[in-house]
Amino acid sequence: MVVGVAVALTTMVGGLGSAAAAQDGVTFTRDVAPIIYENCVSCHRPGELAPMALRSYDEVRPWARGIKDKVVSGEMPPWFAEGRAGHFKNDSRLMPAEIDTIVRWVDAGAPQGAPGVLPELPSFVEGWALGEPDLIVTLPEVTVPAEGPDHYPDLSHTLDIPEKRWIRAIEVRPSNRLVTHHSVIFTSSGGVQTASTESGFFDVLAVWSVGTNPHEFPEGMGRWVYPNQQWTINAHYHPSGTVQTDQTEIGLYFGEGEMQKEVMAALAGTTTFEIPPNATNHEVRASYIIDQDVSVISYFPHMHTRGKDMDLIANYPNGEKQSLINIPKYDFDWQLFYYPQKQVPLPAGTRLDIVAHYDNSNANPINPDPNVAVGFGTQTNDEMMFNVFEFVADEGVSPVPASDETRRDALVASLPADATYRVDLPMGRNPLPTALHLPKSGDGTWYIPMRGNLLVLPAENVMWDGDSYRFDMQLRLGQIGGQFVVSGDVAGDGAIQGNFEAQGGGFSPFQAFEGARAGAGN
Repeated sequence: MVVGVAVALTTMVGGLGSAAAAQDGVTFTRDVAPIIYENCVSCHRPGELAPMALRSYDEVRPWARGIKDKVVSGEMPPWFAEGRAGHFKNDSRLMPAEIDTIVRWVDAGAPQGAPGVLPELPSFVEGWALGEPDLIVTLPEVTVPAEGPDHYPDLSHTLDIPEKRWIRAIEVRPSNRLVTHHSVIFTSSGGVQTASTESGFFDVLAVWSVGTNPHEFPEGMGRWVYPNQQWTINAHYHPSGTVQTDQTEIGLYFGEGEMQKEVMAALAGTTTFEIPPNATNHEVRASYIIDQDVSVISYFPHMHTRGKDMDLIANYPNGEKQSLINIPKYDFDWQLFYYPQKQVPLPAGTRLDIVAHYDNSNANPINPDPNVAVGFGTQTNDEMMFNVFEFVADEGVSPVPASDETRRDALVASLPADATYRVDLPMGRNPLPTALHLPKSGDGTWYIPMRGNLLVLPAENVMWDGDSYRFDMQLRLGQIGGQFVVSGDVAGDGAIQGNFEAQGGGFSPFQAFEGARAGAGN
């Protein structure tokens, strides 16, 4: 795989004249170098993953036309969130005036200008950017082959600390940036029940990718780490032509005194999906319910190599809708956190809809195999669908641990009461508290909790005959599920009952069910 870092170009500049330079007046030393130094050389310098250095006129000029093409197209610097420039703190896009400067410089013949006005190169910290950490976690050494496809080892670590601590910052530091492209640190709670791990799910603690900064939480805010906390590290390495090794370290910076606000990470998405072979634009949907007033401080959208796009949409209790972060052209090679300029308030009752599309066809150049169906998994050849968002509670230090029941109540409150039913699906000892939206006209939706999120299952071809209903639904819970016809009746007091009828020899994890219309009791 060819990594699209900074200016990965093959076109050399040729025949660039300098006759227009005097008329335009744009030069490298005075006008272009400040832009390159501020936005490019953090990656485009020796020892980094970018394919060429851009520290001087002699290094930049051969790539001038390619640089122009990349900045005009928006491919470089790398940024994937849609929206106006400056909406995010770490927005790496060039301003229109900066792009115009580069275009005019190239069109004028890429003149050097007076050496005396060249700014100093920025300095880069070779050690820990935030100073010596309070605790350094050393991961296993990884050997990266000289040639072949990109290397994706799955690493793990068990955190060895005597007691839980809160961290104010975390820094991931590869030992060999020449071949390291990204590392994503997933965590579990180590047996400790928290608001974000109520479901037993994992979340993302930190990310390192080319050009990223250490993850520092706002003043007084932080996250807990626990004894025996399990870390899984998804790492991505790019062969460089010679055998290389990397041993990444993770530095933890502990907070002092009492934490003012605990930062939690909610994993909005789903593990229950299957992308058919050769599908070019397969859609996967999931929902997440906000059951208390919170404020978002970051987003981390994540898919694997078949991911095309992802949108996170807030449906507010007042009926308004807003796209919080839209990634129209997802690129697995760039794992980025996105930090809003201001914390984003999400009131209780907000429903987050996550909509993603996947290309599992041979038109996708990084698709491992277009001829197989793909579901959720931790390996790179599997797929994922989630948007991790970090948040703090508006009241108190820590968010209140949520449950499927409280999430269901918040969801029901956001849906039309006359067409929404609370249904506890019988499944083992603990029934699943679900919500069925079944309007008299049009299709409906069955919301089923799964590991803290909501499976969004369309109720299609809805037909009513008086108080009797019938609809089609595709249900999948892990390896269980299939196509079903659901039918039943609604009584005058709002009580609903129904049955699942498997189609094509499928097996239903549910049989008969009962429930009640929202507001009618349960």
